Amino acid sequence: MATKDKDEAVDELDISPEEVQVEHAEKGVALRNVQEGEPSPGLFGFMASHPVPFLFIIPIILIVLTALGWSREDKIEDQVSNIWIPERSAFSMDKEYIRSVEGDETGPSTIVAMAVSREEEGGNLFTAESLDEIADRMMEVDQIAVTYKGNTFTMKDVCARSDAGQSGTTYEYPCVRLTPMDLFEETRWSFDESDRLTWYNDLIHPILARPRIARFGILKNFCTSGGANANDLPDILKSFKGSCDHDLLLRTNGTYALENGKPADYANPTSLLSDIGDFENNYPCKICVDNMYDGLMAKMTKGTVGMFQLLMFELNKIASDPAHANEQDAQMMLPQVQKAFAMVKQASVEEFWTYFVTRSLYAELGAVDYMNGYALLMASLLPACLAIFGGDASQCPPATVTLQEARDALLRHADHSFSAVNTGGSPFPLWLEDATGMFFGSEPVGGSGIDMNGFVHPLFGRLNSPLMSSRYFDLEKAGTAEWAPLYGAPNSTFNPFDLTQDPSWPLVQFDPIYVWFMASVTEVSASCNNGKVGGTITGNTELDQKTGAVAATRMSPEWCTQYNEPTGTDEIRTQTHFAKMWYDLLIDSEPFLGINQGEDDPYSFTTGQGCDYELTGSRYSYTGQSTDDILYSASRDLYYIDEGVSIGALDTSLLIGDVEPPNGEYNFDNPLKRVGAIQNLYFLNIPSKIVDRVKNCNRPGGPIEDLTEEDAKEILRQFKLKFEDDWSRDWDDEDSGNVQFVAFADDTGAEGTTQRVLNEVTLSSGQLMGISIFIIFFFSVVFLFSFDVIQSKVLVTIVGVSLVIIAFFGALGTAILSGIKLNVGISWTLPFIIIGLGVDDMYIVLLALKGNRSYTRSDFIATMKHVVVPVSMTSMVNFCMFSVMNISDIPGVYTIARTAMIAVAFLWATIILCFPAYCYLDTKRQEAGRVDVLFCIKKRQDVADASKNDAPTNESLPTDSDPVTGFLYDKFYKPLIIREGLPRTVTHVLVGIATLTLLGVSIWGATQGEVGLGLEDFFPYNYQAGQWARYRTEYLASWPMTMNWGAVNYTNPDTQMRMIWQFENVVSTEHIAEVDTNQLWIADFAVWTTRQCTDNFYKRDPAQPECGSDIIYPGDGTMCEGTWMPNTLGLREKVFNTESCQPREGGVCRPTNQMHPFDLMILGQTVEGAGEVLSWCPVFQGWSDDKLKFCVEKWRDFTGGGGGLILEDDTANENPKCKGEFLKDDEIISPIPLSKGPSMFAIKLFSHQDTVDMIEQTRAFCDDDEQVHCVLSGIPYDYWEQYTTIYGTLYETSGVAIAIGFVVAVLFLFVKIYLEPLHNHSVHQILAGSLAGGFIIAITCLISVITVIGLSSLAEVNLTAFSVMSYVLSIGFAVEYSVHVTHRWLTAPSELESAKDRVGYSMSFLFLPTFMSFISSTIGVVCLAFTDFEFNRVFFFRPLLIVMFVTYFYGCYSLPVLLSTLNARFLRLGQQSRVGVSDSDGKGDHELGEE
Repeated sequence: MATKDKDEAVDELDISPEEVQVEHAEKGVALRNVQEGEPSPGLFGFMASHPVPFLFIIPIILIVLTALGWSREDKIEDQVSNIWIPERSAFSMDKEYIRSVEGDETGPSTIVAMAVSREEEGGNLFTAESLDEIADRMMEVDQIAVTYKGNTFTMKDVCARSDAGQSGTTYEYPCVRLTPMDLFEETRWSFDESDRLTWYNDLIHPILARPRIARFGILKNFCTSGGANANDLPDILKSFKGSCDHDLLLRTNGTYALENGKPADYANPTSLLSDIGDFENNYPCKICVDNMYDGLMAKMTKGTVGMFQLLMFELNKIASDPAHANEQDAQMMLPQVQKAFAMVKQASVEEFWTYFVTRSLYAELGAVDYMNGYALLMASLLPACLAIFGGDASQCPPATVTLQEARDALLRHADHSFSAVNTGGSPFPLWLEDATGMFFGSEPVGGSGIDMNGFVHPLFGRLNSPLMSSRYFDLEKAGTAEWAPLYGAPNSTFNPFDLTQDPSWPLVQFDPIYVWFMASVTEVSASCNNGKVGGTITGNTELDQKTGAVAATRMSPEWCTQYNEPTGTDEIRTQTHFAKMWYDLLIDSEPFLGINQGEDDPYSFTTGQGCDYELTGSRYSYTGQSTDDILYSASRDLYYIDEGVSIGALDTSLLIGDVEPPNGEYNFDNPLKRVGAIQNLYFLNIPSKIVDRVKNCNRPGGPIEDLTEEDAKEILRQFKLKFEDDWSRDWDDEDSGNVQFVAFADDTGAEGTTQRVLNEVTLSSGQLMGISIFIIFFFSVVFLFSFDVIQSKVLVTIVGVSLVIIAFFGALGTAILSGIKLNVGISWTLPFIIIGLGVDDMYIVLLALKGNRSYTRSDFIATMKHVVVPVSMTSMVNFCMFSVMNISDIPGVYTIARTAMIAVAFLWATIILCFPAYCYLDTKRQEAGRVDVLFCIKKRQDVADASKNDAPTNESLPTDSDPVTGFLYDKFYKPLIIREGLPRTVTHVLVGIATLTLLGVSIWGATQGEVGLGLEDFFPYNYQAGQWARYRTEYLASWPMTMNWGAVNYTNPDTQMRMIWQFENVVSTEHIAEVDTNQLWIADFAVWTTRQCTDNFYKRDPAQPECGSDIIYPGDGTMCEGTWMPNTLGLREKVFNTESCQPREGGVCRPTNQMHPFDLMILGQTVEGAGEVLSWCPVFQGWSDDKLKFCVEKWRDFTGGGGGLILEDDTANENPKCKGEFLKDDEIISPIPLSKGPSMFAIKLFSHQDTVDMIEQTRAFCDDDEQVHCVLSGIPYDYWEQYTTIYGTLYETSGVAIAIGFVVAVLFLFVKIYLEPLHNHSVHQILAGSLAGGFIIAITCLISVITVIGLSSLAEVNLTAFSVMSYVLSIGFAVEYSVHVTHRWLTAPSELESAKDRVGYSMSFLFLPTFMSFISSTIGVVCLAFTDFEFNRVFFFRPLLIVMFVTYFYGCYSLPVLLSTLNARFLRLGQQSRVGVSDSDGKGDHELGEE
């Protein structure tokens, strides 16, 4: 064939008909078997001969797979943790270990209830009106009840804790929750009657009041210089004599307080009760008090036992002696003494001591008030008395009394008989014994009923010390040869019934402890009453009424409550019962605590244990107060209701947001100006613990024994849902009050907010999916429709799209059957991407067949053989791109990738093994001249004749044209990109500039991007949880977190200190809420083993000390005692009392000057001689694992423990007092496989970068520590950990994807060109051209992915695993566009020497299929813009839309412009000679199929 010039070969870059005819003829030859003249039939020959199996087998299989998969109930992935948490990192392996040790869920579940001001800017919730709204809503959710299987379940059934920390109080205390509303007294509604009684009976009296009162007696009598028993200190405590003088004077002498820098009102004796509980264990006064108390109680117990034993011994001798005159008296007395002796235990002795001290406290604390009250009373009543006695002043009480007289009067009142008239009575000695006849007697009204006043000894004066009977029995020498009881002296014998024989018996008879225990077996009939004390009984009506009115109003205290038994009606009880009742009511009265049993609670009565709270005070009441006053009062430290006893001060950043001044900066000197948002944290049990809870004996309505975990899970689910609904009611109604309420429930234990939203959102893509499919149908039909109804391919297009849809759903069914659950990513991305990809392959087949010159069987087979290559290549590229995503260990990504891989495989099988059969039948339709769609109609008869021509002509070609794409190509693309001239030059320059600009802007944009996906991105805007998530991010950005330690060497002191070091350093980072070190179990346990243990202050059993140094390990007889080591790691020291109250304790280490002197003695140190050791830390050393196990179990039992230690199943003992409640005496698994830190919160996570920073900062001290392995876990680590390596993931996946694209492109180019018929290029030439083409394609991929990343970042698409997925897909699309363009350009006819001409040759053919592919893929993506699911719009719609436009622009505009400049000869791999016939557009026969 003669070679033609460029000008002859190309007219405006169109191939002439003659030249393309040559191409067609040569290809026709190549497509025929050299020997037989027909292509080898193969698969497609068999398909053409037997189309029916191919029509139905694959669709049927796909439909069956769809049905099987979608019929599964558990097909939706509603656990966000199974979507978003990485699985192959070191962190994942650590978490798997934790899960293997403790199980799947340990709880608790959390509900976050938020209240936000509806004012858009500068709103304030701390107004009386808004606080009332919040309180009302809290009351409402507190009353939530769920009815299930006939039982009603309330908050106390499901909350994590509903006890007071004491056994037997479950269901009898409010559920634990943290809220800023605890600042205000109005929140006291959370305490019902049962809760208030528990607080009073189990906390206030036994833990707060009694231990302090008992020690007050020690402080005053033994540990002050002027104490009555100061000289009785044992030798070891002699040096501590007077150690409490300073503290006593501060609280009793206003002048002394002023001299020592305290205000005068600091001198409040009652506050000593608070001081006694706050003293450090190493404080000299505390050492004296505690040691003396423990010694005295043990001594008194021993002495009381001895006293009663000797008494019983002596009485028995009289009772068994018939000759004794008092035999019967002794026989009557002995049983009573025996009963009393049976009650002597250390607990009962300590109880006696408490009430004995209370008696003296009454005199000490009440004397001044008595004097003032007495004088005031006498000022009004003395004239009446004088009138009665005719002016005889000697018959009337004095007008005033002295301080000592006041004390004596109060003691006399305490010892007086119990009154059933008015139990509170009156200490004034004005009445007859029956509480009547004012001024006619000298008795007070009421009293304890037990006289502990002692007696006046002729030699020693008044004696009333407990165990003064020890002198009588000579207890110290009893059982020895020196024993000499007083009744054994000359002229004396034991006879309590005859003082002439036994004059010393009063030492026993009036011994307060003897009197007390004997009263415990002496019965009386009485009741607690609030009757009125009577006035005078002169008969003078006016006078008697006047005095009676004064007595009734000013002298008749109403101490009794409905909870004092018996009340109102007399019943028989012991004297001690009524005495304890009287003293308890005395403690409750105004001179003491001023508390009302059954009425007061932690809101109306504060204990002074929290900063800015006082003993006997109350929390601030906002009712009727101004906003400024409310804000000022709220500018204090925030505590749980126990004022910080259990968990210390709360970090306000956790519960208060949108605040001015910022959290941490406001106080009373810089008070709050506004609070825009608060949140409450409610903690719920997991199902297994709910099952245990409802078995409790205290449960209102009775225990439930048959509740299953599945039942509990459903109850918890309903409770969470109802809580959310009730709390967030009217959240979207702007007219509903001043406060907007929104809530979030986690998914622990049962479905919560995220799980419910996931379920709803995952299944809500159907409508948009349907619209997308319809548009694809419509678009495909439009582009393959022809006005020539024979050549039109509407019906086969509809079939093809339908097959693609069936294949896609079959892939979903298969994925489900393989264990992949449908997640939100799958349902909202794959339908809009995969269907488009499948339709693209369908276009390749249809356009290839549309380009055939005949309808012969051989042309069909030849075309399909050529189609297999580009379809397979496209599918392989897609498959590889999705397979690259398996690099990610995030389930939400790799499940999408694997499902997509299945879909790509199914689509390939459908397009290659099924759809061609329908196409072949459509070819037969065309051959038969039948109308498209209405194929029963035959339009003409001569179409089939074309199949008989060996060399088809133009007349046999389809006569339709593509009006839309033809118009776009002819009027737009061709003149601007292809045709020679100024427009092309300008366009090329503009495309180049645009490409470089896009790339530059994208590179800059990539540096501006942020990382992370949060709940605010995930939840739809029209969900209340979505509003909660946005508020959370903006105002209250916090998440719970945990520190975990595995099987480390817990017995090693270095390990113990390292754990504390890790904890303290994590807490010290900027995004972790402050937590005291003593909240860490290993630190608290270590302190418990030392003399700084405080658990002996209140003991469940007074005879059993509860500190480690008092407990014997039976294994070797040693104590659970620790020691102190130098603070070599710089650990935090405990914060000690300063001039201002410190809400937190800080660390557990101590400076030398704050060490217990006994510890220093053991360490061989002194404060002065400590040298370089300035600080010490508690540790335990030399312990075996078994000893650690034993001691930790004791620590847990006595203190409640912590640390998340793993317990042996069914080893806890049931509380004998309450069936269904178990003690904390479980056995722990040893060696310890896992332990945890306390409840911790990451705060101020206002951006994803903040969270990433928090992870990196905290891990530097924990996970990355090589000395002791520690693992940080929790929501921020679970879900944000991936972002610490997200850039590495991006680079890795993009790099691998580009490499795969390069390899696939080179292979495709090499194989395709090498297999071209009649080429005469060497293998080296083809390989060089293929490598160059692959490099060009790889560069296109690189700039595509960079541009997509940069533009996506500028479009506010954060870098996440999902966006990385989109970025990887951009490489796939770039490969698809660029490989076809590059291949066509490389293989352009050799006559086209100019690169620009070869570009024209390529794009004149490829414009249609690339444009159709772009449109079909973009349709599905565009549909995502109309979702209510912001997550999809941001992380799929935006980046994927950018992907579509960028890859199309680079592949079909930038790449052709680039290729136009590459004229290297080795890039020309086209055929050298061509013969045949072609159409006027220069489209060679079967060329489309090749692409």
